[in-house]
Amino acid sequence: MTRAAAPDAAYEHRSFGAPGAERTVFLLRGGASALSDPLPDATMRRDARVVAIGLTVDDVDDPVAYRGTTPAEATARRIAQFVTEERENRPAGIVGVATAGELAVRVAALVGAGVDRLALVAVPRAESELGAYELAELLESIDAKTLLMNGRDDPDAAAGAARWFAERLPSARVEMVPKTTDPTSRLILADVWERVLSHVAPGTVR
Repeated sequence: MTRAAAPDAAYEHRSFGAPGAERTVFLLRGGASALSDPLPDATMRRDARVVAIGLTVDDVDDPVAYRGTTPAEATARRIAQFVTEERENRPAGIVGVATAGELAVRVAALVGAGVDRLALVAVPRAESELGAYELAELLESIDAKTLLMNGRDDPDAAAGAARWFAERLPSARVEMVPKTTDPTSRLILADVWERVLSHVAPGTVR
């Protein structure tokens, strides 16, 4: 485990997969498992390097602000710089999971053409009207091909959330997952990791 070099802050990150691979995928999520490989067997079958970045609740906090910078905006700028440095002038993929999804969108928008694939997994809609408006503007600027994966019965990010994102993204594909291993019906990243990798790291099967 190492710490990412970023101005004014350091984010824990861990790399797994194929060192030195042409394709790099950045995984953004929070929680105790943020730095773990979601499904090692699936990762090993890809000729891609995955960089997991650990996030806290404070990192993704995005309260309504007028002419101010929210924690999420500051985090996005720092991570976008890290992504730009780590991808080494090659297109990269970004995966945003649950509440880190909006942050993944911000990072993709900042990096621009450097991110050609984006996957949003179990990402809920913005809670406030203003937040939804700002997120919609960001989504419309995303050129990356985007995969939206949501659990059919997910209490926070089901079909309605998937449709909301898809309607605002220039290039989006929605895939609903009918069953999950979580008894609460929340979508677990490990359940869909192989599919997610096939999208953000296409053509890298060993």
